[in-house]
Amino acid sequence: MINVVSNLDSVEKLLKKRGLEPNGRVQKIFTIQCAKEMDAYVPMSAGASAHMKNQRIIKSDSVTFNHPGARFLYHGKLMIGILSRRSFAQKGERKVVIDRDLTYHGAPKRGPYWDKRMWADKKDKIINDTAIAAGGHAG
Repeated sequence: MINVVSNLDSVEKLLKKRGLEPNGRVQKIFTIQCAKEMDAYVPMSAGASAHMKNQRIIKSDSVTFNHPGARFLYHGKLMIGILSRRSFAQKGERKVVIDRDLTYHGAPKRGPYWDKRMWADKKDKIINDTAIAAGGHAG
């Protein structure tokens, strides 16, 4: 009779060794790389929106654009004041989205849904780089 003894680390310890724990090293690498790759897709237009891509907040698992126009720039539709019916609404005036597409300087690469469009173009590179960071390789 042969006795076999296995001393395996816990799943948590194994994940931590590879940097794969929640909000761990690999998650941070993935998020930072996504933010970096998104830069070329984020709108740059005249006026206050010109610097939106530089007003991002990168956390371990998210990229947030801290800009007053980020929501409507992301969806790509014009917003106008309810009373003024102008894109430059009066102070305190609520805006509504209308069915008119925005135009972007640097289009077609820069424009709406920049995260989704970046992922469609760069996902293989990001997956490969993330796998390597975890000590593996992309399948």
